[in-house]
Amino acid sequence: MKRYILIAVLASALFSCDNILDTTPEIYISDDGVITDSKSALAALIGVYDAVQGYYGVNIVAHNAIADNVVNFTAPGNIIPTLTAAGTSAFDPTSGGGYSQAYVAINRANSVISKTSALSGSSVITDANKNQYLGEAYFLRALTYFTLVRTYGGVPIILEPTDSPTQNKGVKRSTKEETYAQVLSDLDKAESLLSSTIVRSRANLYSAYALKARLYLYTENWDKAEEYATRVISNSTGFNLVKPYSTFYTTSKSAESIFELVFSSSDKNPIYTYYLSSAEGGRLDYIPEPSFVGQLLDPNKGGDRKSLIKQLSDGNWALTEYENQDGSSSLYVLRLAEQYLIRAEARVKKNSSDLPNAIADLNEIRSRSNVPLFVATIATTAQDVLLAIENERRYELAFEGHRFSDIVRTGRAAEVFGSINSLYKDSGRWVFPIPYKEIVADPDLEQNEAYK
Repeated sequence: MKRYILIAVLASALFSCDNILDTTPEIYISDDGVITDSKSALAALIGVYDAVQGYYGVNIVAHNAIADNVVNFTAPGNIIPTLTAAGTSAFDPTSGGGYSQAYVAINRANSVISKTSALSGSSVITDANKNQYLGEAYFLRALTYFTLVRTYGGVPIILEPTDSPTQNKGVKRSTKEETYAQVLSDLDKAESLLSSTIVRSRANLYSAYALKARLYLYTENWDKAEEYATRVISNSTGFNLVKPYSTFYTTSKSAESIFELVFSSSDKNPIYTYYLSSAEGGRLDYIPEPSFVGQLLDPNKGGDRKSLIKQLSDGNWALTEYENQDGSSSLYVLRLAEQYLIRAEARVKKNSSDLPNAIADLNEIRSRSNVPLFVATIATTAQDVLLAIENERRYELAFEGHRFSDIVRTGRAAEVFGSINSLYKDSGRWVFPIPYKEIVADPDLEQNEAYK
C-alpha cells in the first residue's frame, strides 16, 4: 500500500492542534471569533482561506495517491492502493482526504456568513465589502463541500457556527445529491454577491462561474456546464492559456489562473515536501507512475507537459509542479485549461451533441502543449472524442487531484482501476472511508458501506 496514510496524518497534524487520540470529532469543534466591523470580518475571512489551504493540499495528496498517475516511491508497482477502515493507529488510511480540516474551514465560513450578515451601518462596513466578504465565504464553503462530496460521498451538512462539541450531535450524513444541492445553493449566493474584479488568490465572480461549471459537469447538467465554462472562457481580457505550458505553475497568479491558493516561504505549501527529493529538502514520498512518465514524454501525448516531471541524478523521476524549495508553490484550484475541457465534454454529452466545437476546445488544449491536433474522420464517434478528452484531462491536470474523480464520475472506475486492483470493480470503493476517528466519536456518522 502506498504511504499516503502517513502523509495524510502528518499533514493533519500540521493543521490541527488536536491530539490524534482525542475522540471529540473535529467536525464539532468551535472556531468562534468576534466579528464587529469590516476589519474583523476580513480577518475572519482570511482565517477561512487559511483553513482551506490546510485541507485542500491534503486532499490533492490523497487523490493523487489513489489514482494511476502517482505511486509511492518505495512501492512503484502498487499503482492503485487498497483503502481500509481499520482505524487502529495514527497511520490509518481513513485520515486521508482532509475530512477534519475541511470542517474547520466550513465552521469558519459559517461564522463569517452568520456574523457578517448581521453587521449594519456604513460606519461599520460598506455594502461593497459586506457583499464581497459574504460572497467569498459562500464560495469557500461551496468549494469545501464539493471537495468532501467527491471524496466521501454525501456528508453532514452544517450551516451554522458550532459553539460546542455537542451542538450537532445526531446530524446524519446527507445524500450525495443533497450535498451537491448545497454546493449549488452556496454558489448561487456567491454569484449574486461577488465582484467581477479578478484577484486570482481570492474568490471573485469568475471563480464562482468556474466552480459551477465543474459542479454541473459532475452532476451531468451538460447545458449548464457548457454555459458557465463559456462565461469564463469568453473573458479573454481576464484569462488566457499561457505559453509555454509550465508558465502556469512557475508564475504565481498567471493569466491562466482563475483561483489559486498562494503560499510563501513563511506560509508554506503543505504538500511540497512529499514530491521533492531529499537533496531538495523533501522526502520524495511520491513519484510519477513509471508508465505515465512514458506518456508525458511522448510528444504525441504529453508534448510540452513533459515539463511536469524531471529525472533525478539517480535515474528516478519526480514532479516539478510543486518544486519551489521554499514552499511557495501554489495549489491550483481552478484554471482556464480545465474550463475548456469541461466545455468540450459537455458539448459531446448534451442532448444536441456538438462534436465539432467539442473537438475545437480539445484542440485548444492540445495546441498549447504542442501535441498533434485531434482530427475527426467520417468514422469518428462521440465515444472516441470523450476518450480523447479523458486522456487530455489526465495529461493536462496530471497532478492536481482530478484523475480518480474523473474516472469515477464517468463510470469507468471498474474498467480502468479495477483492471489494476480488482477491489475497485466494486462501486463502494469509489469513495474514501470516513475517518475512523470521526466514526468512533459520533455514532450517528455512518461509514461508507465498503469500509464497514
